[in-house]
Amino acid sequence: MFVSRLRSLAALALATILCGGCAAGAGGSLSSRFVQPGKPTVDLGGPAAGVSQSAPSNPHEAQSATEASPPPPASLSVESFDKRLEAALALETAQPTVENHLRVAEEYRRLGILDTSAKHIELALRMAPHSAAALEASARFWRDAGFPERGLGAAYRATFYAPGSATAQNTYGTLLAALGFAEPARLAYERALELDPAAAWVQNNLCDLDRQSGHFQAAQDRCHAAIALDPGFKPAHNNLALTLAAIGDLDAAYAEFLAAGDKASASYNIGLVHMAQGRYESAADAFEAAIRLRPTFTAAKTRAHLLRLYLLTGGKR
Repeated sequence: MFVSRLRSLAALALATILCGGCAAGAGGSLSSRFVQPGKPTVDLGGPAAGVSQSAPSNPHEAQSATEASPPPPASLSVESFDKRLEAALALETAQPTVENHLRVAEEYRRLGILDTSAKHIELALRMAPHSAAALEASARFWRDAGFPERGLGAAYRATFYAPGSATAQNTYGTLLAALGFAEPARLAYERALELDPAAAWVQNNLCDLDRQSGHFQAAQDRCHAAIALDPGFKPAHNNLALTLAAIGDLDAAYAEFLAAGDKASASYNIGLVHMAQGRYESAADAFEAAIRLRPTFTAAKTRAHLLRLYLLTGGKR
């Protein structure tokens, strides 16, 4: 009786980690659970909304579980602890422009404070309802919150008010893709690529679209094109890894995961691939390899422990 209950608990735990992040929208993708993905496989659209093209933020920047800003001391507010946010707020106070409202919104988004980020996007939209940058930011907010249908109108209006913007077309494509409209999303990405042929992030999104559609050779070609444009672009390496894993080339997939991070992260990500494909023994081995490489790897420890518990109580291997 005890073993039976333990097996049930282990199976429930396994279901929980398999569905970790299974909320609606892009957050449920396998790549969104990578520890060092560089960014989710669908890029957020090039330069951050509200930042001029002449001085873009790094479009490859992401905050992984190991890279995120440390929590502020209890006696400090996040505004005084985080210097980038503090500087953006000071500039917004001195010059409350659309661009500065969006800069503050982006800093709050970086810190995971999405409700406050949304308030600053709203300030920008009230000031300039036809601002393509503000409309893009609103569309991305809803997409990343798991409600892409609420952001689709804003994404479309951004393309209307900025017909020459590759980022607007790309953002529109990501909303369409999140809603399952693959071919309209492809058309939007291709328009973005026509506007900015050097945009690795658009090639990467086309790679992701082809991979999810089962067009694995086309996905590889797109990912290789993205990497040729920007060899250090982590999302493209991760998408290529997922594509290679889907066709059974796990050694090559590991090499691409390694190009996107370090050995511990690559082992962890291969573990996620094994787990998603039902190879639980191999997944546990990969997570344990990640722990040996990085003894403080909490996410790997959690998954390895639950998988071993599941296997020990009679779960399938």
